[in-house]
Amino acid sequence: MTSSFHFIDWVIIAAYLVTMAAIGVYFSRRQHSLGEFVLANRQMGWLPVGLSLMAALNSGMDYLMQPSSTIQYGLVLATGVLSWIPLYPWVAKVAIPFYARLNYLTAYEYLEARFDVRVRVLAASIFMAWRLGWMATAMYVPALALNAATGGAADVTLVTVTIGVVVTVYTMLGGIQAVIWNDVIQFVVMFTGLAATVVIVWWSIPGGLAEIMSTASAAGKLDVWPPLFSPSATTFLDQLLSFFVQPITLVSLLIALVVGRAAQYTSDQVMVQRLQTARSVDHARRAFTINAASDAVWMLGLSFVGLALFAYFQHRPLPAEFSTDRLLLYFMSLAFPAGAAGLVVAAIMAASLSSIDSAINSCSSVAVVDLYHRSWLGQTTVDQRPSMESANVVAPRVATVLVGAVGTVLACNVGRIGNLIEIWSKVVNAFSGPLFGIFLLAMFSAPSGAGAVLAGGLAGAATSYVVAYHSGLSFLWPSTFGLAATLVVGGAWSAVAPTRPDDAGRRLTWHAVMRATPAA
Repeated sequence: MTSSFHFIDWVIIAAYLVTMAAIGVYFSRRQHSLGEFVLANRQMGWLPVGLSLMAALNSGMDYLMQPSSTIQYGLVLATGVLSWIPLYPWVAKVAIPFYARLNYLTAYEYLEARFDVRVRVLAASIFMAWRLGWMATAMYVPALALNAATGGAADVTLVTVTIGVVVTVYTMLGGIQAVIWNDVIQFVVMFTGLAATVVIVWWSIPGGLAEIMSTASAAGKLDVWPPLFSPSATTFLDQLLSFFVQPITLVSLLIALVVGRAAQYTSDQVMVQRLQTARSVDHARRAFTINAASDAVWMLGLSFVGLALFAYFQHRPLPAEFSTDRLLLYFMSLAFPAGAAGLVVAAIMAASLSSIDSAINSCSSVAVVDLYHRSWLGQTTVDQRPSMESANVVAPRVATVLVGAVGTVLACNVGRIGNLIEIWSKVVNAFSGPLFGIFLLAMFSAPSGAGAVLAGGLAGAATSYVVAYHSGLSFLWPSTFGLAATLVVGGAWSAVAPTRPDDAGRRLTWHAVMRATPAA
């Protein structure tokens, strides 16, 4: 692949990375306790939190995956923005007010209070495995992008390590405040890069918008209702199996997105922690609205880029066996002017670093609060909150460095799994379902005890793994099947061996908490 990279492109990328590190240094002087490092003392406004949520939700993988997947599967992917409609009442009315009434640094402290320390450690471990996988993919993609944009001059491993070091340093120094304000800047860089991409690819099509849409229509790319079943399936069982095997349908996409995102805002420390930094429940709800609206614009813009690239390459031959995951990068090498390539690569980095810093900060918070303080020092949330709040930030900073190092090592090997959308489903989202199931049992099933939840969580995690790697089912299903297995096994166990009506944990179900505790 030829390179369109110029000196000014390198300057843009270098300036961006230096700015990120400088913000970490600036906020390093404000971190004196776990409360500041993890939750910014709950003093963040709704706009930075909302922009940070959006940046944390997406990564550079979306920049390459969404256009590539739109070319492969059509505009049905863009209908995923509809998933925000059922998500709003769940997040605004269920998750946000619930966590606002609990005085916890991490979501998994709640599980110990509801059940016991075993459930807390299981959930924290599943979360860390989930987010380390996310982090690894987010580091890999910008390295892949820079390698392709420079015609192979930038070594993938070297770039991955550089990105890992920079993001680990500023997250380690500045805590959640540095993460949020860096994410705000990254949000701006992401959308600036997206706007530049849309304009350049649009102008590169001789017939403009009319040709883009006509070419996509002729190839069936505007179809938002792919067949639910294989045409060869005749019996009900054959049709049912073919539904789960079909790569993407509107129904399976919306189910996967609703389950995955509901899981994130209920059981993912990244999202729960970010919303808890807001000053009030109202600020958190506004932040979620900003998150949803900006994510919809982001995904629709990237889907348009995919349709435009499809039209562009109808007139220009591609190299043999060319992966669509690299199509945007190849287009950059052909059509982007000096400076634009650096801006878009910086945008891909911004999308990725916003996910990486969030994962590192949240994983280090969980490692310190749920593993080090609880398991090693024996401190519990209720009994020793004052000492934990006044503790210095040496432990979370050490944990941040260790988490960043592990994520960087994993990122150097993630490219062996498959194409980007498979990586997204198998590595990033596979284990969100079991974690979500654990929290649903905790919040809404009063008879559920620790044994039921442990059995359900382990069954769900095993199911997600089998569906992701050994089933032949669509890559959209691991999280949903994992959720279902967790609820079925946990619910059945609870029916056979329910907790006693006077069990203290029952006072921490969602309904009990909402009745008993005023909002913060």
